[in-house]
Amino acid sequence: MSIRSARVVSLFTFWLLLSLFARLLSNPLPTHAQEKKNLRVVLVSLAWNSEIPFRVALARGFFKSQGIQIEPILIRGGPAAIAALVSGEVDFASIGGAQAVIRGRARGLDMFIIGSISNTTNYVLLGNKQTRTIEDLKGKTIGVTGAGAFSEFAIKTFLKKYNLEPNRDVILRAIGESPVRAAALERGLIAAAPFSPEDAVRLMKIGFPLINNLNESLGVPQSIIVTRGEVLEKYPETAKRFLKALILGIQLAKTNKAETIKAGYEAGLKGDPDVVNQAYDLYAPGLTNDFSINLPGMQLMLDEDKRNGLVDGKFTLDRVINDRILKTAQQELRAEGRLKP
Repeated sequence: MSIRSARVVSLFTFWLLLSLFARLLSNPLPTHAQEKKNLRVVLVSLAWNSEIPFRVALARGFFKSQGIQIEPILIRGGPAAIAALVSGEVDFASIGGAQAVIRGRARGLDMFIIGSISNTTNYVLLGNKQTRTIEDLKGKTIGVTGAGAFSEFAIKTFLKKYNLEPNRDVILRAIGESPVRAAALERGLIAAAPFSPEDAVRLMKIGFPLINNLNESLGVPQSIIVTRGEVLEKYPETAKRFLKALILGIQLAKTNKAETIKAGYEAGLKGDPDVVNQAYDLYAPGLTNDFSINLPGMQLMLDEDKRNGLVDGKFTLDRVINDRILKTAQQELRAEGRLKP
């Protein structure tokens, strides 16, 4: 080939490569570089039962191994956490109780339930010193957080399971947060009340009897993971990696008590070791194996809201639950041999 011909070929190759580069810039291929690496996650409490899979994943480097960095943000209260999520201030949220998410989605907010930390209810029902069994509840008053709160729904559902009709056989009274319920229980203003596992252990230590651990008896999901539809569409790889890390965290949390508690302390959770140890035994049975969502339990909540006129009768669960990426995360972990049956 002559020098002139070689120059023509080189020039043609140069312009061809330049043209291809310009096309890539205008229509970039989807790559991991486009996925988010730094995620803001809102948490609504520092309770061990709702935080433990997240904290284990942090302490054991599961998020880091998935190539993502987490910034946890504590915001007290579900409504404030949901507001931060839908405004775009955070990417994911850990919420206690799916009702607020169901109602918000039914009103058009861009948020979806993508996984479940617990597929049972995290409350422990305690009685005063004269109320020790489910049968003792008849004719008594149970204190709940507030009218329309998840605790009210959970206790109503629990009572019906044991053939006690709320507001006929048992009176429900809105009392307030855990310290107020504990004070009302101690003064005899109420006969029973639901508490978180840690609060329940502290109260049982001073003599209040355990009536029932709802983690073992009530199949209604409480702690869930939520995000916006926008995040699932724009960053599916990020969402998958986030869920893979959480699945690894909850798998360890459910199967290794000593390592779980150690990781929880390392990741910043606090509490008296004896209380933390006993509380684990109360909430661990309710942890999911792989963040799968208890659909029948979710349906119970939706049906109750429909009966009360809080959600349109035509609203269906598939409009608020999006577990497509969760299933992909589970499948990948199984293929990697990292997800136990």
